[in-house]
Amino acid sequence: MSSQNWYRGNTHTHTNVSDGNASPKYAAEWYHRHGYDWLVITDHNKFTPVEDIPYHPETPFLLIAGCEISMSAEGKPVHLCAVNPRENPNSVAMPTIIQTLQAGVDRTNTLGGIPIVNHPNWCWAFTEYHMARVTDWALFEIFNPSTDCNNWGGGGELSMEERWDRMLSSGMRVFAVAADDSHTLQGEFYGHLSLPGLGWVTVRASELTTEAICAALKTGDFYASTEIELEDYEVTPEWIRVRIKQFDGYKYTTKFIGMNGKVLEERFGTEAVYRRRGDEPYVRARIWSSNGGHAWCQPVFPDTV
Repeated sequence: MSSQNWYRGNTHTHTNVSDGNASPKYAAEWYHRHGYDWLVITDHNKFTPVEDIPYHPETPFLLIAGCEISMSAEGKPVHLCAVNPRENPNSVAMPTIIQTLQAGVDRTNTLGGIPIVNHPNWCWAFTEYHMARVTDWALFEIFNPSTDCNNWGGGGELSMEERWDRMLSSGMRVFAVAADDSHTLQGEFYGHLSLPGLGWVTVRASELTTEAICAALKTGDFYASTEIELEDYEVTPEWIRVRIKQFDGYKYTTKFIGMNGKVLEERFGTEAVYRRRGDEPYVRARIWSSNGGHAWCQPVFPDTV
């Protein structure tokens, strides 16, 4: 683990190429200035080659091409981010939500990209039932701060975290992404605008390259966060250990969660260790801060070393 580095990035970003209010260059500058290491530009059904973005900072910063495939089916929005495809995947019109999701995933994979299923609870569009019937994908948004994304559920509807546990408990191997889905990068920040910097992923990789970042996303070597930073996340055959970076006077709670969302253990402080029994179908760590921040580590499976 010592040769690996943490790199913070955003997988879901809009610019004025579609319905954002700032240029791709401005977006790159904003995220770089606010401590991000990499950024995926994902305009609605638009593909911006990163070599066309005139941003060349003195310190390392990586731009990755992408696109939000924005579709609809059964009267609901069905969106996926395509990360690092060779070209524009284009939207696909299909009769059902499941067929539409599958078409977007297939098109992204065909072009060498990584599909991310976006904001399922947005407008209560689709559920784990639909996602479980789509193949060849492994990433979805557990947190998106944009209006009507309904991350926490309510009114009898499941939260995105509950949907994740249902998928994991059914035997699926899926990883959770937080992304800010930013549309507003300049001007007044107020109201229900889609603002930057509210959710991200931090990947663990040997270098800041497109290949290394994408490899970490594919294998789940990252955590998702709205505030919390990790010093380390270590998995051995015997235990899972989380080390949290202390910020101001915040207090931290870590829950290790398993089958059907059951809390296996709870720990307080900046370090939490879970002793693996070996028979758990999966174990994942969920962290809260006293300031209201959240972080989600990816699930550990029986064959995870």
